[in-house]
Amino acid sequence: MGMPTTQGLAAGVASEPPRIHEATLASGPSGAVLKGPEIDFPTAVARRQVGENIVVCGNDRTANQNVARSIEASVGPYRQERFHRKPGPLALPHFQQWTKPPYGHSFYETGKRKARKQP
Repeated sequence: MGMPTTQGLAAGVASEPPRIHEATLASGPSGAVLKGPEIDFPTAVARRQVGENIVVCGNDRTANQNVARSIEASVGPYRQERFHRKPGPLALPHFQQWTKPPYGHSFYETGKRKARKQP
């Protein structure tokens, strides 16, 4: 059995498995991603196929990124985007389809950029 990964983690923080959530974009200029209920991988793929957003949350950026990439790759050819400054300072990095439709994004959290809870 291998040791837990610490890649993408702050020193002294234990790794936890990534969690996938429904996601919406906050209104206004913040660029924040609001996380909704937790969902499983097939549900996330189905949401992306119809142009809805998802967000992968957890404290291991690399694991979050890999799960988001896998979800987006299950939909079709994709591209990776860092965060966009134009949507706002709280925007998250993400994957999206190379050509649209479907619209939407597979966002993922990093050590400093986190999704917000829906109000």
